[in-house]
This record gives sequence, C-alpha cells and structure tokens, in this order.
Amino acid sequence: MASNINVASSVLMEYESLVRKKAIRAGIFKISSDFATVELEKTLPAVTEDFESAWKTFVSGLPEDGCRFVVYDFSWQETATIVRSKVVLILWTAEYASVREKTIYASSQEVLLNKMPDVQRQLQATEVDDLSFDDVRDKCGGSK
Repeated sequence: MASNINVASSVLMEYESLVRKKAIRAGIFKISSDFATVELEKTLPAVTEDFESAWKTFVSGLPEDGCRFVVYDFSWQETATIVRSKVVLILWTAEYASVREKTIYASSQEVLLNKMPDVQRQLQATEVDDLSFDDVRDKCGGSK
C-alpha cells in the first residue's frame, strides 16, 4: 500500500549530494507532523576512516520512540587497501513508536524508494541491535 506522501526537494538534493558527490555520509528524514511530506531532519558529514565508530555514533542518535528514514553511505574496510560501500535505505521504526506512525512510515517507504534509484540495500530496524555494524556489513555483502 503506497501512501500519497510528497518528498521535499531538500530530501532529493541531499540524496544527490550523498550519491553523486559523496559530500555527506547520511541523510536522516522524517515525515512532517501533518503526515503529508518527507522532510530533511539532518545530514551527517562524510567519513574517510573509522567507519565502524561513525556508524555506532549514528545508530545511538536514532530516536527511541519515533520513526525515521535514513539514506546512509555504508562503508567498511574489506582489506588493508580496499574500502567497500553501499547506499542503504533504512526504515527505522522504534519499538516504542506509535502504531499509527509505524504504519505511515511503512506505507510511505515505497514512495521514497521510487525517488532514490541508486539505493543498493534496504533495511528495516526496530531496535539498535538490528543495526550492528557487522550485521549490516554482512547484509551489504561484506566479509570480516
């Protein structure tokens, strides 16, 4: 079930900034209070090293009682000289978010995904443990 939600131009601009320019590491998006538009909440600066620490900092900042969409340039060190990355769309529906909010976010994900053709992986998480660095790396095709 797709919703009739709109995607703000700022969301698409930051998405392009992440995918094309690698100027940011992540865009965090929320649905407006009137449930009509996906809006930019904040961006995270690009990282060139210590990918796991940056990931853990990002995950710890997710709301405990709300939902968000996140487009993240997930990177990991494959070998001493090889860095891999995947553009990941995360649907964060915190365990303590309202059922209404979770439903609206879930039904709106397809609209957002259709505007972001370069997303390589989709993840859904309800608690921080769902987003461990090792698990996400494995889902992106990485190895230890």
